[in-house]
Amino acid sequence: MLVKEFIEQVIESRAYKYSTKQTNYRDIRRLGILDLDISEINSGLIMSIVEKVPNQNSRKRLYITARSIFKDLGVCQDLPYLEGVGKIYDIPNQEDLEWIISKSKYRLQLLLCMYAGLRVGEACAVTPDKLEGNYLDVNQAWSQDGLHLGSPKTYGKILLPEWLADEVRNMSESDHWQYGKPTKDVTNSCFKLSRNQEWVKRTGGKRINPHMLRHWYATDMIKRGVNPEVVRRQMRHKNVSVTLRIYTQVKSEELEQSLPTRPTFLSQNEGLPENVLMFRYRH
Repeated sequence: MLVKEFIEQVIESRAYKYSTKQTNYRDIRRLGILDLDISEINSGLIMSIVEKVPNQNSRKRLYITARSIFKDLGVCQDLPYLEGVGKIYDIPNQEDLEWIISKSKYRLQLLLCMYAGLRVGEACAVTPDKLEGNYLDVNQAWSQDGLHLGSPKTYGKILLPEWLADEVRNMSESDHWQYGKPTKDVTNSCFKLSRNQEWVKRTGGKRINPHMLRHWYATDMIKRGVNPEVVRRQMRHKNVSVTLRIYTQVKSEELEQSLPTRPTFLSQNEGLPENVLMFRYRH
């Protein structure tokens, strides 16, 4: 049996989410093994292919996919378990981000990414009926192709700022995301606006995407001294270490600012003869 035939049987027979099925198909195509016989699949082959992929997060996902897809064959179970690497974004300042959001026709979806920490598919699935007071129940997400409204990556109720909750409450039927409309349209809108002359003048032409706004949301809360457990709940993470390790940005200038100041006595002793310094330290 060819891998492409085996893959189709496996993916369709398991209770995978729609997005997981899409990812598995995409990953196996990327491995370039669809036309091989399944008897040729082994850990060595997969590793030789994956190790050529430069991005560690991509390598991690490909290994996860291979372990999952071929587990019934009893192969690929000894593939490496890699740590994910948090992407470091060169995030523009709040004023500039708000400027570009105000210019986008997907203004509400981008506001939900930036001020509620939603992923773009989750933001597109928001409707007024998901509100209870100012709490938003994040329980659905549109797939990238816009052909499936299913479960989000992580569930949870989050508290919205009152002004943002009002924006959601005031949505009309025409504001609801429509079946067949790719969520990639929101990302493409950001890319197009980042070529705007005013944006280039403001930021030097920094590229932005909706997920960057989720990173901004977490980082902003941490900088304002919000309890990390609160940040975790708002981000809907299972573990606070994910919040702090992946979703909070640290810039080099912030590392420099974190260093302790020079001891006062060193400044006071500058220029003194060595014999005087030795006397001071002995007494």
